Amino acid sequence: MFNIKNYLEDIDCPNCSVNSYKIIKKSNYSEITKLEDILKIYRSSGDDFLFDQMVKCKSCEFQYLNPRINSKIIFDSYKLNSDEMHVRQDKNRIKTFKKSIKKIIKNLKIDKLHLYKFLDIGSASGAFLKTIKDFGFLEEGYEPSKWMVEYGKKNYNVNIKQGSIENVNDTNKYDFISFWDVLEHVTNLNETLTKVQKISKKNTILIINVPNIDSVACKLTGFKWPFYLNVHLYYFSNSSIKKILKKYNFELVKSFPHFQYLEIGYLCSRAKKYLSFFSILEKIFSIFGMTNLPIIYNLGQTTFVFKKIND
Repeated sequence: MFNIKNYLEDIDCPNCSVNSYKIIKKSNYSEITKLEDILKIYRSSGDDFLFDQMVKCKSCEFQYLNPRINSKIIFDSYKLNSDEMHVRQDKNRIKTFKKSIKKIIKNLKIDKLHLYKFLDIGSASGAFLKTIKDFGFLEEGYEPSKWMVEYGKKNYNVNIKQGSIENVNDTNKYDFISFWDVLEHVTNLNETLTKVQKISKKNTILIINVPNIDSVACKLTGFKWPFYLNVHLYYFSNSSIKKILKKYNFELVKSFPHFQYLEIGYLCSRAKKYLSFFSILEKIFSIFGMTNLPIIYNLGQTTFVFKKIND
């Protein structure tokens, strides 16, 4: 007989390692009746409602899932992920990334981009790698999904490899490292950031884009916020992400809201799961042939730009 407890793991606070917390949202496994139900969640685009327990550390107030689905199950599911709907939006993602990178380059006054080694973790189909390659950076990326890696190589001819940050050689040093909507997914936050510290130089730029629980969108929608998802293992605020990165010698340089371009039909298809109103909108846009119309939106996604302050 299926027992969800056999697939869970308890963790200490990923930030301060204290094992004392306040429950913010209780778990609800009523729709999880077999292992395949869990696997589907982590193989999809990641829009399933939060069913694990969400807690806040009593020591540092960091918010995270605990207990949560076993780390091996999560990562193995990512390796098997394929997502045609996701890659159909790459044109809009590239447009979004181009604006973000232009902003960062301008703010940091960077030139001679061809001299900089840029590592991207969790590269999905390679849309970001294509963007930085087009800018002139020396791109390198790692993605767990074999399907996504093959798609990126074939369609964008980018330097993308199957794996995670664990597979990056410790002797490599990068000028830029990025996590676009990825850091909230990694199963071991401390190991990931320790590795970032090892493979960065003095003054390495670290770009982290995450859903922000301090955002107006999060505060207004509460647990209806679209980023309260089971695939998101950690929930960062403005203060928590700065405190965490400071431990690894990274200092915040700049932060700004991340405005994403996506087709309106794609957005409605995902948003209707949270609010039935979007089902009506989806039908209206379909009638008027507007489903492929790209729009720009922000629901709390924030880009944080850090700089390594010493070796």
